[in-house]
Amino acid sequence: MTSATIHSTTTWFATVSSSPWLQIMLLCTVAALIGLFYFLRRFGLAWTMHRWPSTRGRVVLAEMRRGKKKSSDGSLLYDPVLRYSYAVGDRVFESSSFTHRAVSNAANLATQFITNVKKDAEVPVYYHPANPAEAVVKPMPWQGSAIGAAFCALVLVSLAVQLLLA
Repeated sequence: MTSATIHSTTTWFATVSSSPWLQIMLLCTVAALIGLFYFLRRFGLAWTMHRWPSTRGRVVLAEMRRGKKKSSDGSLLYDPVLRYSYAVGDRVFESSSFTHRAVSNAANLATQFITNVKKDAEVPVYYHPANPAEAVVKPMPWQGSAIGAAFCALVLVSLAVQLLLA
């Protein structure tokens, strides 16, 4: 590193440390970078799940059971309980996963599904091609993660440009 490079870098850090606006922009850039990685990871997982093969499954159990959690007034809440069986090749599996655990409103989606499905109903089942015992009825949606990643990328690029011009 030459002395001109060291002086330029030192000047940039001095400028950032003396400017609250630049500090905020730098913090937002780091947050956008973290958000980009977060959404890209979720998008990759969701996109992979949408490519899982599917088969027909049969609902073994679909009901709401009184759980252990209580509402604000002290009454016990109900939890969705779903069990379904499905076949992959000559093997039969049974699962209780409605969707991926990373889906924030998974319990609400499962509750809606259970209220509309009867025992012995046929449902589509998506299973992991390398591990057919891992299956879901509803794959993780990818659209929200794609939009989140695109937004974070745009914010990151615009902030990085502003920081480089500072």
